[in-house]
Amino acid sequence: MPRALAARWYSDHDQYQNERRVIWGSEWLMFGVTAELSRPGHYVADEIAGYPLLVVVDPQGELRGFHNVCPHRAGVIQWPGCGQTGNLVCRYHGWAFSWDGSLKSARDFGDSPTPDDHSLRPIRVETWGPLVFVNLDENAPALASTLGSLDTAVRQHAFTDFAYGRRLVRTLECNWKTYVDNYLEGYHVPLLHPLLNSAVDMKTYSVEVPDDTYCIHRAGQVEGSASAGVWVFRYPNLAINVYSDGMNVERIVPLSSTRTAVVYDYFAQDVSEEKIQSMVEMSNITLDEDQTIAELVQRNLDAGVYEAGPLSPRHENALAWFQGRIRQSTGAR
Repeated sequence: MPRALAARWYSDHDQYQNERRVIWGSEWLMFGVTAELSRPGHYVADEIAGYPLLVVVDPQGELRGFHNVCPHRAGVIQWPGCGQTGNLVCRYHGWAFSWDGSLKSARDFGDSPTPDDHSLRPIRVETWGPLVFVNLDENAPALASTLGSLDTAVRQHAFTDFAYGRRLVRTLECNWKTYVDNYLEGYHVPLLHPLLNSAVDMKTYSVEVPDDTYCIHRAGQVEGSASAGVWVFRYPNLAINVYSDGMNVERIVPLSSTRTAVVYDYFAQDVSEEKIQSMVEMSNITLDEDQTIAELVQRNLDAGVYEAGPLSPRHENALAWFQGRIRQSTGAR
């Protein structure tokens, strides 16, 4: 019978730093939405697992990605957030860069540094439907080749047909894996999520791992339910929660070994304020409940009482898959 990861995996600083390198530094990561990056000059500057990143639309309409770190003295090229820009210029000392990241000029520097040694460090950027992904490994395979059967699975639910509505951000006092572990099983739903429990037929609830990149939850709908009874998690930081006429997309972002941001982006056929607000209110009920238990579990993991428990082959098969990926990526057992 598989056993869960040991408690130390959820708070140890060295473990977190290792995960930053071998997981967050090499996997395709959901970074944002195409609605934010639709015109030349649009940019998003954000962090994932401590990596400051910048994605910008160049004058030809192509997405470009860089570490948001100037090679001069580690200034930022764009202030954190999103907006419109006409150039790539360090906000600290004014070094200017071409759209391919090469150094154009070092303002009032004297003998100018060589462009080859002082360019912005690029990152890979690709899109999938309305989502923008980044990969810090320049030699990573194309995003499409890593999707497996996931693309077919989600396109059945109008994944690419919904319009963008709104964003909500939560900060949770727990390790990113504590939150993901919770997402990957429906074992807890009857006890912690009364509204969700009443919206789906839990007798039909199942979680499958079709290939090594994602898992999918399915449950029969109760008549009148707003939920489509479909939830998808793609390793390591994307979750898609499908409604009858929309979806919310979760981006899981480690902030430290014991803090995590969960970013919800809402999409719907009808993006009126009333419709989006109803989606937000409904999802917040579940997120409130998940945040409460995840933060309590994190405190218990840190208490020095729990080591590692068994995983249910009936309900926690996706946890076994996810935690197996973590072990494999980090080279640990």
